[in-house]
Formats: sequence, structure tokens, C-alpha cells
Amino acid sequence: MRCDRVLRYIINRTGKSMRAISIDMGRADTWAKNSSRAGRVPQLDTVAELADLAGLDVALVDRETGEVVATVDVPCREDSV
Repeated sequence: MRCDRVLRYIINRTGKSMRAISIDMGRADTWAKNSSRAGRVPQLDTVAELADLAGLDVALVDRETGEVVATVDVPCREDSV
């Protein structure tokens, strides 16, 4: 799955509007809409933070065994420091 599609998938899974997600992320109102456009390549920490809002984890999976070998840590948010 391409990175821009990952963002759209996560946003859709939350059931929230793109504007609400943008606000939850502490970004401009149009952030989610602009960031999920085709061809965008978000940073991994951004994907992890958005996934966290949706109750998901970003994980590394061993292709051979299917084992989850690591989970990407969610970056600290300013409001939780």
C-alpha cells in the first residue's frame, strides 16, 4: 500500500472528518486533506501518530514468518509532555 493510501485508510477508519483529524493532530484545518493526496509521502512518525489516533500501531513484520518484530513508537505530543 502506498503511503498516501495508508493515510487515507487510517483517516477513514477513524470515522472522523478530515478537518477533525487535522485538529486532533494539532495541524491546520486542511492538513489531512492535503497530506493524503496521491503522491504525498508522509514521514513515518506522522503515520505512527495518526495511527495512534485511530487506535492502530505501525509495525514491522518479518515477511518470511509473519511475525511482528517491532512496533513504531508514537512521537511525543507537545500537549502530553
